[in-house]
Amino acid sequence: MNKKTNAFLAAFAILSAGSLSAVDFIDFGSAPEEWTAAPKNTALGQKALSYFDDGPIPLDQGRIIFNERFRYEHASQSASTAPGRPSSTAFTLRTRIGYETPKFHGFYGLGEFENTWAMNLSNYQSLPGPGKAIIADPRNNQLNQLFLGYSGFNSDFKGGRQGINLDNQRFVGTVAWRQNDQTFDAVRLTTKVIKDMWLSYTYNWQVNRIFGVYTNTTPQERFQSQSHFVNLHYNKAPFGKVGAYFYYLDLGTSGAGTSGSTAGIFYDGKYKIDDDWSLPFRAEYAFQVENSATAQAQRNQGFWLNYYHAKLGAAYKGQTVGLGFENLGGNGVNRGFATPLATLHKFNGWADAFLATPTTGLRDYYIYHKNPLPYGFTLLGAIHYFTDAKEGEMLGKEWDVGVSKKFTENFSGLVKFAYFDGNGSATPVGNGAINNNFTKLWVQFDFKL
Repeated sequence: MNKKTNAFLAAFAILSAGSLSAVDFIDFGSAPEEWTAAPKNTALGQKALSYFDDGPIPLDQGRIIFNERFRYEHASQSASTAPGRPSSTAFTLRTRIGYETPKFHGFYGLGEFENTWAMNLSNYQSLPGPGKAIIADPRNNQLNQLFLGYSGFNSDFKGGRQGINLDNQRFVGTVAWRQNDQTFDAVRLTTKVIKDMWLSYTYNWQVNRIFGVYTNTTPQERFQSQSHFVNLHYNKAPFGKVGAYFYYLDLGTSGAGTSGSTAGIFYDGKYKIDDDWSLPFRAEYAFQVENSATAQAQRNQGFWLNYYHAKLGAAYKGQTVGLGFENLGGNGVNRGFATPLATLHKFNGWADAFLATPTTGLRDYYIYHKNPLPYGFTLLGAIHYFTDAKEGEMLGKEWDVGVSKKFTENFSGLVKFAYFDGNGSATPVGNGAINNNFTKLWVQFDFKL
């Protein structure tokens, strides 16, 4: 590890020290019982499990994994300074099937298989590259998760292929919006043995990306990784929790352009005014530097990139409206603040115009809302205004709107629309999204047990 990485570790220790000083005792909890049930299915799933209530192993205390998700997606991309891309329209059906065992003296296992049926694959582009507008839901057949775990003494351990969502998924997530999950071949330990604290450590040796097993290039299918994720929460801060994190990303040769070290801290919570009104908030700062796995050209240039995120909302009887600001730095030459393992669809607009941060950085000024509607529908959306982080030049505007409905505990639906307008924007080096317009529409139905 280089000097900057060592400085990261020192900073992480300092960020953690204030919380650790508040610890007054250690609590290992109690030993696991002989049999402990897995998280429950819906009533329909529990009924299916009831057929397995005989025998020495209580299989009915496990959890059936069964999910069908149908999606229609349309994507178009036009450009003001060059030809755009032909539009894409995709009909896909994602199926997941698996089982999580009940815990026996704390030990358990989970296996899950995933299939994505691309009903009209020839009508859309599912992988990065030239051609049509990209809809990143390729056909796929894959072992999605397979791990063994142990849960007991206020701790949990997992080893194998697994989904990992850390904090708000800005740095590590499963990209659950896409039909194929991003999963991690990893060992992970989480513990609450220190009162009011939560600690997670992960060592990751392979990232299984959303583009599936039929892509022709290794970087699209997977990253070979030697990465470390460390997360710490103090859950008794006024109105919420304080967290710190450190991510050492070594994504091999194919991921060297986004490898690096990141450390940060956040304060997330909600100030309750009365029984009806509250103010949800988040404040976050992080910085990112090169490490030994970073691409040589970026190491030669060197970088220290800052990340800021602040948002404040007002919530009243289920209705929420708020505003936010997110800044991702860039060195102006060959590196923007990189979050290659994030659930990127959650950030910087649903049109996914900025999946990679421009080398001049990115600032996102946004307003968001979520409102209940009659008959159990929910309206949600956001407006974004993007500039670069160097000169503040406009990069684009975006409007997002969606309506969701949970019909039963097994069946739900969603319609979403996103429009990104990049006309008249500046053109920083290394960002192909600039001067493009994106229009995207989704209609989705989910069924689960």
